[in-house]
Amino acid sequence: MTAVDQDARDQALDISQSICVTAPAGSGKTELLTQRLLKLLVVSETPEQVLAITFTRKAAAEMRERVVDALTLGAQTDAPTEAHKVLTWQLAQDALANSNNHNWELAKNPARIRVQTID
Repeated sequence: MTAVDQDARDQALDISQSICVTAPAGSGKTELLTQRLLKLLVVSETPEQVLAITFTRKAAAEMRERVVDALTLGAQTDAPTEAHKVLTWQLAQDALANSNNHNWELAKNPARIRVQTID
């Protein structure tokens, strides 16, 4: 990863601002957006306060699946071996802690995570 790419990724994870991520296929957009969504869940009072919007139903389904997979990963005590998954694991652990603090039960109710399309 280049320094320029890392700066863009860091900016995308700045939840104090709205973002639009554009990048070629296979560049890690979905992982990055999953991390951003998890980071928002860490600071939210309810999961319904967080909304991710995609262009297609297929992309929305994949995004929701990735968040659910990340929460499953976050429930594990051991960090993943892949470097790019470590941040996702840490953020998922924090999101699950917030879920537990507010009795959201996100692991049991992933439908509370709002990922929608514009169509």
